[in-house]
Amino acid sequence: MMGQKRVSRRALFFTIDALIAALIMIGGLLLITSSYVSEQPRTLINHMSQDLMNILGELQVHEMNNTYIDALVTNGSIKDVNNTLLVQMGEFWADDYLDLANEFAQNVSEGMVSGIFGYSIAIDNETIYTRINPVTNSLVSSKKIISGIQKSKPIKGFVAKARATSISKITNQIISFSPEGSGWDGTDANKGFLYITKWFNVSSSASINNVTFYISLHLEDGGSDWSVIDINNGTCVLDRDDLNFDAGEEGLFDIQDVTGCVNSGTNNVVLQIWNNGYNAHLHPGMYLAINYNVTEDVSYLTTEHSNRIFFDNIRSVEASGDGSGAWSMLPFHVPDGATNVSAVLYLNLQEVNDLQDRVWWWYNDAWDFRVYVNSDTVFYQKDTGDSNDINDCLSYGAACGADYNWTGSFDISGEVVTGTNVVALYVNNYGDTVGGDGDTVIYSDPFSDPDNSSFVELNYSLTPALPYGVVDIRRVQSFGGSPDPTKDTSFSFPSEAEAISSVYAHVAEQYSYITRVYGDTGFPPGNMVFESPASRAVPTDVFIPDSYLDVSELVTNYIRLDETSGNDIRGESTVEYGFYVPSFVGYGSVFGTVGEANNDAIDRLQDVMGSFVNVSDLVLDNTSMSDVPSMWGPAVIEVRVWN
Repeated sequence: MMGQKRVSRRALFFTIDALIAALIMIGGLLLITSSYVSEQPRTLINHMSQDLMNILGELQVHEMNNTYIDALVTNGSIKDVNNTLLVQMGEFWADDYLDLANEFAQNVSEGMVSGIFGYSIAIDNETIYTRINPVTNSLVSSKKIISGIQKSKPIKGFVAKARATSISKITNQIISFSPEGSGWDGTDANKGFLYITKWFNVSSSASINNVTFYISLHLEDGGSDWSVIDINNGTCVLDRDDLNFDAGEEGLFDIQDVTGCVNSGTNNVVLQIWNNGYNAHLHPGMYLAINYNVTEDVSYLTTEHSNRIFFDNIRSVEASGDGSGAWSMLPFHVPDGATNVSAVLYLNLQEVNDLQDRVWWWYNDAWDFRVYVNSDTVFYQKDTGDSNDINDCLSYGAACGADYNWTGSFDISGEVVTGTNVVALYVNNYGDTVGGDGDTVIYSDPFSDPDNSSFVELNYSLTPALPYGVVDIRRVQSFGGSPDPTKDTSFSFPSEAEAISSVYAHVAEQYSYITRVYGDTGFPPGNMVFESPASRAVPTDVFIPDSYLDVSELVTNYIRLDETSGNDIRGESTVEYGFYVPSFVGYGSVFGTVGEANNDAIDRLQDVMGSFVNVSDLVLDNTSMSDVPSMWGPAVIEVRVWN
């Protein structure tokens, strides 16, 4: 009997386990294969888009061995063979040559991309070229920014800058007369005259609009009439009766329109004044205000400054039985920040009397002339001659010497201060005492005989406020209002002002003693910039240092005049403020033509100079611009590849 076979259960379970494992392995292989097949083409497309972008962005036109491109270079369609292929496409697109851009893109790219792929090139989302293959699987995009390219804008533009060499402007000039005298005593029939001659210059190219004469004098208000002021040798003459006196007062303040009396070039004003029973002299606040148009070259501020500040020529003529003597206040100004300051006083004094017995009987402090500098302490005095001892003169009652001329100089550098300085010179008189005879002269002729004149020579170094060419504009503003011992005014610089050139207060008084001037950006102004160094030492011009002022149009500057004696300061006092406007502008925006760029530079130059200045002559600098990131754009170039 045949026996039956039996299958082990363990073997059966092992077979099932093996089958399941095999199925898992086969499934895993199928998943891996499927993933690789779908991912590999996408990675390849990504590389294709990036590679195409890189090649077009790096390869230059001249590196292409291509008859089509050679033809474009030959016919001038391509102007720069150093352009990359992308930039050249961008130029065609910016110039709106879309057909040319399409042909160029097709020509340079078709050989770079396999025919199984589709691709396109676009600039700012405007398609330049497309190979039309349907998208069946994946699409990848690469982008690149090209600066300096924009649709309908020139690829190569122009910029310009402008520098004025000559300008036309409207400005003001103040010709100040310092307090000075004296014409002593005399009568209507036998006058003791004072003659003052001032020389000054107005730009030879000036076209004068108007001239106003502010006249502040102490002279005889009665008796017969005579010619007091002669402008330019009889061009205009003002007689005593032409002037407006306050009732019962010999101190005169008047305003006269003398337009047409002052010329461009050299001018002179001769004053002829006298006073019965006292001395004739000028008070503070006498000046000519000249407004004019001028065409001039642009100036460049320098570091080294050398100026001569001249005295007026003063001649005191003795009346019969009286005396003669001349005196003058000469102001000069040192700006903030000045270094290496030196000042020398040169004097030419003529017909100085050595000593007159009629004076010294009651006045024992004998001297011939005195100099004061920023003080009421004598800086220098010239005594009587050694050969004529004063005691002998007094005991014998005789004149102690003849007239003589004196020339010499003094170094006054140690007395100089920042701001306003005042030299006070007295020759044969002081206060209400006079000691000369015949004529007494402080000699000055700055145009014909400058080296032999009386003047202060001032030298200093100063870092320029601006390093480039500038135009100096000056404006004059009245304090206004009624006379008062304290007068205030305020002003702001215009928006065009780049820096302060100089600011002066012009003090107008009929009678003065100790005057103070303040300047500040707050009210009331607390910075005292000047105080009379001695009684009646009040110059017409007081300098306001820049450090007390602000050039911003948003800031108000305040000036105060204060007469400590209670005497009135007149509303005709003025503040004269000067400021610099720049004479150039740098490169501006980019334009398609040189003419447009030049016109833009001219317009910008006129804007910074404002209404104060018109450009007469200028130098234009222009240059072409390309491949400049800020020129146009940026434009975005996009390469898409798909399959």
